[in-house]
This record gives sequence, C-alpha cells and structure tokens, in this order.
Amino acid sequence: MLAKFLEGTRNCCTPDGGTIQLEYFLLEKENKETNHLTKTYGIEIVKKCAHFGETIYTETDQIESLTHEKEMAKEIINKLIAHAVTPISMLYIIDDLMDETPWR
Repeated sequence: MLAKFLEGTRNCCTPDGGTIQLEYFLLEKENKETNHLTKTYGIEIVKKCAHFGETIYTETDQIESLTHEKEMAKEIINKLIAHAVTPISMLYIIDDLMDETPWR
C-alpha cells in the first residue's frame, strides 16, 4: 500500500503574471518480504495552475521507491522545495543529487 504525506508547498509567479502552486509529497510504501515488513520512500510533485478561479492539475510526477531511509527522502524534498523544482525536471534533479551528494 502506498501512503502519501504532504511535506510542503511553494507558490510561484509565471512570466505572464499567472501563479502556480507546487505540492511536494513524501510517499511511503510497505513491502512484505519473507517474514518481515520493509518500507521504501519516494517523492511526488504536483503542479497546479489556476485559471479564472478554477484549479487545474497541469503536471504530476513521482518516484515510488527512491530509498529505504525516510530522512534521506525528506532531505531531498526540502531541497526540491527550496529550488521550486517542477514535476517535469524532478527526475533529472534527483539523479544529479544522488550522484553528487555523499549520503550517510
């Protein structure tokens, strides 16, 4: 089963004067492996765009199983929030972070 927890949001202005809202979720998946339960953690980003007062989901992307460490996933989410990473560039950014960052 996949659980989803909102970790943060970011509002941004577009060049044409519109606004987008980015939502960052921590995903938690329970995996049953021979006699014990393990958890993997992932990330989802949802980009919402408002037009004439109506919210439309324009983009979404997720990685269900990124790591077995919850704190590592949260650290990555915080970096994504700080830099307003959108769903379309999420995979490239996470790939760069995993290659360059010396995790514990």
